[in-house]
Amino acid sequence: MSTNFNFSFGTLTQRADRIDSLLQRDSAEFEHMGYDDSYRNRLKADVEVFRQLPSDDYWLGQQMLKTEDKKRFQQSLEDQLINLRFRAKMALGEQSVEYRALRFGKIQTMKEQDLIIFANHVSTTCREMLEKLAQRNITESMLEDLDVTTQQLDDAIDEQKKMISTREAKSFEREEKANAIYTQIAEICEVGKKIWEEKNEAYYNDYVIYGSKEAVTEEEETQAEESAE
Repeated sequence: MSTNFNFSFGTLTQRADRIDSLLQRDSAEFEHMGYDDSYRNRLKADVEVFRQLPSDDYWLGQQMLKTEDKKRFQQSLEDQLINLRFRAKMALGEQSVEYRALRFGKIQTMKEQDLIIFANHVSTTCREMLEKLAQRNITESMLEDLDVTTQQLDDAIDEQKKMISTREAKSFEREEKANAIYTQIAEICEVGKKIWEEKNEAYYNDYVIYGSKEAVTEEEETQAEESAE
Protein backbone atom coordinates (compact mmCIF):
# COMPACT_ATOMS: atom_id res chain seq x y z
CA MET A 1 0.00 0.00 0.00
CA SER A 2 1.10 3.58 -0.57
CA THR A 3 -0.25 7.00 0.32
CA ASN A 4 -2.51 9.05 -1.93
CA PHE A 5 -0.47 12.18 -1.32
CA ASN A 6 3.12 13.29 -1.79
CA PHE A 7 4.11 14.70 1.57
CA SER A 8 5.08 13.40 5.00
CA PHE A 9 2.79 12.15 7.75
CA GLY A 10 3.93 15.09 9.89
CA THR A 11 2.80 17.46 7.15
CA LEU A 12 -0.52 15.59 6.95
CA THR A 13 -1.30 16.18 10.63
CA GLN A 14 -0.29 19.84 10.34
CA ARG A 15 -2.50 20.20 7.31
CA ALA A 16 -5.36 18.58 9.23
CA ASP A 17 -4.85 21.17 11.99
CA ARG A 18 -5.13 23.94 9.39
CA ILE A 19 -8.29 22.38 8.01
CA ASP A 20 -9.72 22.33 11.53
CA SER A 21 -9.07 26.07 11.74
CA LEU A 22 -10.74 26.64 8.38
CA LEU A 23 -13.77 24.59 9.42
CA GLN A 24 -14.13 26.75 12.51
CA ARG A 25 -13.73 29.95 10.49
CA ASP A 26 -16.26 28.82 7.88
CA SER A 27 -18.51 26.83 10.22
CA ALA A 28 -21.75 28.52 9.14
CA GLU A 29 -21.10 27.86 5.45
CA PHE A 30 -20.06 24.24 6.05
CA GLU A 31 -23.02 23.53 8.33
CA HIS A 32 -25.27 24.62 5.50
CA MET A 33 -23.59 21.89 3.41
CA GLY A 34 -24.09 19.24 6.13
CA TYR A 35 -20.66 19.46 7.79
CA ASP A 36 -21.37 20.42 11.38
CA ASP A 37 -19.19 20.51 14.52
CA SER A 38 -19.66 16.79 15.12
CA TYR A 39 -18.06 16.12 11.73
CA ARG A 40 -15.16 18.42 12.58
CA ASN A 41 -14.70 16.78 15.98
CA ARG A 42 -14.67 13.28 14.47
CA LEU A 43 -11.98 14.32 12.03
CA LYS A 44 -10.01 15.93 14.82
CA ALA A 45 -10.26 12.74 16.88
CA ASP A 46 -9.11 10.62 13.93
CA VAL A 47 -6.12 12.88 13.45
CA GLU A 48 -5.22 12.64 17.13
CA VAL A 49 -5.36 8.84 17.03
CA PHE A 50 -3.14 8.87 13.96
CA ARG A 51 -0.71 11.29 15.58
CA GLN A 52 -0.25 8.93 18.54
CA LEU A 53 0.62 5.91 16.38
CA PRO A 54 4.26 4.82 16.79
CA SER A 55 6.33 5.84 13.76
CA ASP A 56 8.21 3.51 11.45
CA ASP A 57 11.39 4.60 13.21
CA TYR A 58 10.01 3.04 16.40
CA TRP A 59 9.19 -0.26 14.72
CA LEU A 60 12.53 -0.25 12.90
CA GLY A 61 14.20 0.15 16.28
CA GLN A 62 12.26 -2.81 17.65
CA GLN A 63 13.27 -4.85 14.62
CA MET A 64 16.92 -3.91 15.15
CA LEU A 65 16.72 -5.05 18.78
CA LYS A 66 15.31 -8.43 17.72
CA THR A 67 18.03 -8.75 15.08
CA GLU A 68 20.69 -7.99 17.68
CA ASP A 69 19.26 -10.68 19.98
CA LYS A 70 19.44 -13.17 17.12
CA LYS A 71 23.04 -12.24 16.33
CA ARG A 72 24.00 -12.58 19.99
CA PHE A 73 22.55 -16.08 20.29
CA GLN A 74 24.03 -17.08 16.94
CA GLN A 75 27.49 -15.98 18.03
CA SER A 76 27.10 -17.81 21.33
CA LEU A 77 26.05 -21.00 19.54
CA GLU A 78 28.98 -20.75 17.13
CA ASP A 79 31.39 -20.29 20.04
CA GLN A 80 29.99 -23.33 21.84
CA LEU A 81 30.24 -25.47 18.71
CA ILE A 82 33.81 -24.36 18.04
CA ASN A 83 34.72 -25.26 21.61
CA LEU A 84 33.09 -28.68 21.21
CA ARG A 85 34.85 -29.20 17.88
CA PHE A 86 38.26 -28.66 19.45
CA ARG A 87 37.52 -30.86 22.46
CA ALA A 88 36.09 -33.61 20.27
CA LYS A 89 39.15 -33.53 18.01
CA MET A 90 41.41 -33.90 21.05
CA ALA A 91 39.28 -36.70 22.52
CA LEU A 92 38.62 -38.72 19.35
CA GLY A 93 41.41 -37.83 16.94
CA GLU A 94 40.87 -35.73 13.85
CA GLN A 95 41.01 -38.73 11.50
CA SER A 96 38.74 -40.98 13.55
CA VAL A 97 35.37 -42.15 12.23
CA GLU A 98 33.71 -40.85 15.39
CA TYR A 99 35.09 -37.33 14.90
CA ARG A 100 34.22 -37.31 11.20
CA ALA A 101 30.70 -38.47 12.11
CA LEU A 102 30.21 -35.17 13.92
CA ARG A 103 30.72 -33.47 10.53
CA PHE A 104 32.14 -30.23 11.85
CA GLY A 105 32.23 -28.03 8.78
CA LYS A 106 32.28 -24.32 8.16
CA ILE A 107 30.43 -23.41 11.32
CA GLN A 108 31.03 -19.67 11.04
CA THR A 109 29.69 -19.47 7.47
CA MET A 110 26.51 -21.47 8.06
CA LYS A 111 23.16 -19.74 7.71
CA GLU A 112 21.34 -19.39 10.97
CA GLN A 113 18.68 -22.01 10.15
CA ASP A 114 21.37 -24.51 9.09
CA LEU A 115 23.29 -23.78 12.28
CA ILE A 116 20.30 -24.85 14.36
CA ILE A 117 19.98 -28.15 12.48
CA PHE A 118 23.71 -28.75 12.79
CA ALA A 119 23.75 -27.95 16.52
CA ASN A 120 20.97 -30.48 17.11
CA HIS A 121 22.98 -33.05 15.15
CA VAL A 122 26.11 -32.40 17.22
CA SER A 123 24.15 -32.62 20.48
CA THR A 124 22.57 -35.96 19.54
CA THR A 125 25.77 -37.47 18.15
CA CYS A 126 27.90 -36.37 21.11
CA ARG A 127 25.50 -38.05 23.52
CA GLU A 128 26.02 -41.33 21.71
CA MET A 129 29.79 -41.20 22.42
CA LEU A 130 29.78 -39.23 25.64
CA GLU A 131 31.99 -41.74 27.43
CA LYS A 132 34.87 -41.14 24.97
CA LEU A 133 34.30 -37.40 24.90
CA ALA A 134 34.31 -37.14 28.69
CA GLN A 135 38.11 -37.36 28.77
CA ARG A 136 38.17 -33.79 27.38
CA ASN A 137 35.38 -32.70 29.69
CA ILE A 138 32.53 -32.79 27.17
CA THR A 139 29.70 -33.43 29.60
CA GLU A 140 25.94 -33.77 29.59
CA SER A 141 25.76 -30.34 31.21
CA MET A 142 27.74 -28.84 28.32
CA LEU A 143 25.39 -30.43 25.81
CA GLU A 144 22.37 -29.18 27.74
CA ASP A 145 23.83 -25.66 27.52
CA LEU A 146 24.20 -26.19 23.78
CA ASP A 147 20.56 -27.26 23.53
CA VAL A 148 19.45 -24.16 25.44
CA THR A 149 21.39 -21.80 23.18
CA THR A 150 20.10 -23.62 20.09
CA GLN A 151 16.53 -23.08 21.25
CA GLN A 152 17.25 -19.45 22.11
CA LEU A 153 18.53 -18.86 18.57
CA ASP A 154 15.52 -20.64 17.10
CA ASP A 155 13.18 -18.48 19.18
CA ALA A 156 15.13 -15.31 18.34
CA ILE A 157 14.81 -16.03 14.61
CA ASP A 158 11.05 -16.44 15.06
CA GLU A 159 10.86 -13.20 17.06
CA GLN A 160 12.81 -11.32 14.41
CA LYS A 161 10.53 -12.58 11.63
CA LYS A 162 7.48 -11.73 13.72
CA MET A 163 8.76 -8.19 14.27
CA ILE A 164 9.44 -7.75 10.55
CA SER A 165 5.83 -8.77 9.87
CA THR A 166 4.58 -6.48 12.65
CA ARG A 167 6.51 -3.54 11.21
CA GLU A 168 4.99 -4.19 7.77
CA ALA A 169 1.49 -4.44 9.27
CA LYS A 170 1.94 -1.23 11.26
CA SER A 171 3.20 0.56 8.15
CA PHE A 172 0.08 -0.57 6.29
CA GLU A 173 -2.11 0.59 9.19
CA ARG A 174 -0.50 4.05 9.24
CA GLU A 175 -0.84 4.44 5.48
CA GLU A 176 -4.47 3.29 5.59
CA LYS A 177 -5.35 5.77 8.32
CA ALA A 178 -3.36 8.53 6.62
CA ASN A 179 -5.20 7.98 3.34
CA ALA A 180 -8.52 8.09 5.17
CA ILE A 181 -7.59 11.42 6.76
CA TYR A 182 -6.35 12.83 3.46
CA THR A 183 -9.59 11.74 1.76
CA GLN A 184 -11.57 13.74 4.31
CA ILE A 185 -9.28 16.73 3.88
CA ALA A 186 -9.64 16.55 0.10
CA GLU A 187 -13.44 16.35 0.44
CA ILE A 188 -13.55 19.36 2.75
CA CYS A 189 -11.36 21.31 0.36
CA GLU A 190 -13.65 20.49 -2.57
CA VAL A 191 -16.59 21.79 -0.57
CA GLY A 192 -14.62 24.82 0.57
CA LYS A 193 -13.73 25.72 -3.01
CA LYS A 194 -17.39 25.37 -3.99
CA ILE A 195 -18.44 27.63 -1.14
CA TRP A 196 -15.99 30.45 -1.90
CA GLU A 197 -15.70 30.17 -5.67
CA GLU A 198 -16.14 33.66 -7.17
CA LYS A 199 -16.96 34.99 -3.68
CA ASN A 200 -13.67 35.24 -1.79
CA GLU A 201 -10.44 34.52 -3.63
CA ALA A 202 -8.26 34.30 -0.51
CA TYR A 203 -10.60 31.82 1.18
CA TYR A 204 -10.95 29.87 -2.05
CA ASN A 205 -7.17 29.59 -2.34
CA ASP A 206 -6.92 28.18 1.19
CA TYR A 207 -8.81 25.13 0.05
CA VAL A 208 -6.83 24.89 -3.19
CA ILE A 209 -3.58 24.81 -1.22
CA TYR A 210 -4.59 22.34 1.49
CA GLY A 211 -6.47 20.08 -0.89
CA SER A 212 -3.38 19.53 -3.03
CA LYS A 213 -1.61 16.17 -3.07
CA GLU A 214 1.69 18.02 -3.11
CA ALA A 215 3.56 19.75 -0.31
CA VAL A 216 2.93 23.47 -0.09
CA THR A 217 5.66 26.08 -0.19
CA GLU A 218 6.49 28.19 2.84
CA GLU A 219 5.07 31.25 1.11
CA GLU A 220 1.78 29.47 0.33
CA GLU A 221 1.63 28.21 3.93
CA THR A 222 2.08 31.73 5.31
CA GLN A 223 -0.59 33.20 3.05
CA ALA A 224 -3.05 30.45 3.99
CA GLU A 225 -2.40 30.89 7.71
CA GLU A 226 -2.97 34.64 7.47
CA SER A 227 -6.27 34.20 5.68
CA ALA A 228 -7.41 31.57 8.20
CA GLU A 229 -7.04 34.02 11.08
